[in-house]
Amino acid sequence: MKPFLFYLTLPFFLLIAACVTQEQFLGLENRVAVMERENSRQAALQKNKAGVLDQLTSDVKQDAKSTRENYAELKYEVHQLKERFYQVQGQMEALQHTLGTHNKRRQEEFENRLERLDNAIAKNYEKVIAIEKYMGFEPSEVTPVLGGQKDSGQGMAKDTEDGLYTFAKKLFDDGDRENARLQFENYINTYPRSKKAGNARFWIAECYYVEKWYEKAILEYQKVLETYPKSNKVAAARLKQGYAFAALGETANARLILKELIKRYPKSKEAKYAKKKLKSLK
Repeated sequence: MKPFLFYLTLPFFLLIAACVTQEQFLGLENRVAVMERENSRQAALQKNKAGVLDQLTSDVKQDAKSTRENYAELKYEVHQLKERFYQVQGQMEALQHTLGTHNKRRQEEFENRLERLDNAIAKNYEKVIAIEKYMGFEPSEVTPVLGGQKDSGQGMAKDTEDGLYTFAKKLFDDGDRENARLQFENYINTYPRSKKAGNARFWIAECYYVEKWYEKAILEYQKVLETYPKSNKVAAARLKQGYAFAALGETANARLILKELIKRYPKSKEAKYAKKKLKSLK
């Protein structure tokens, strides 16, 4: 029975095979090849994704481990900082207690130092007066004091020309540079033709020089040279202008001015100081 069926259907299959052309067979073969390549590619992608996933999983585990370790280290450092804070706090409390205990003794030492400093200032003040006299500057006008109290200057006749100048000069000598400048400016504005107007302008420049505001001092000294060319402060103004340039590090300008001073006033005390300053600038 079975051989009979085989022989019966064989012509049918042969007929179907005869219907498939060579071209159609090749097309089918190509499609199968493409599908096989696509399957291979998909398999490779799946394998690659699996590798990436494994790597990510490993990295996450490593990061988690590092995070736990860092957290432990950070927690330990915070603990150490707290311990250090408590130690410093204890030291501060002990120091405050010590300062409170010895406060009286330290205050006495401080007062003694102030007294010694005051004595040193008084001695230096006497030296300044001597130098002013030697260089031809006005000596400091100090009113005799009764009962050990300094004259505040309120008793001076500031409404007169000489009184206002003396008052301004005393402010300068007492170290009140700002008010001294204001009073010297007031003097110049009130008595512009006074013989001491140039001197007042010089002392304004000196206020700036003492305060180490050398740029302003240079400008004020220049006003003495230009506005009051016959003032007895011209040589001194030129000298201090050179000093101011030197203090600013402008040695070329300093040398130029000091050499001009020596040329104009070769026999003056200022020329002597200028020569000494020039040697130090070399």
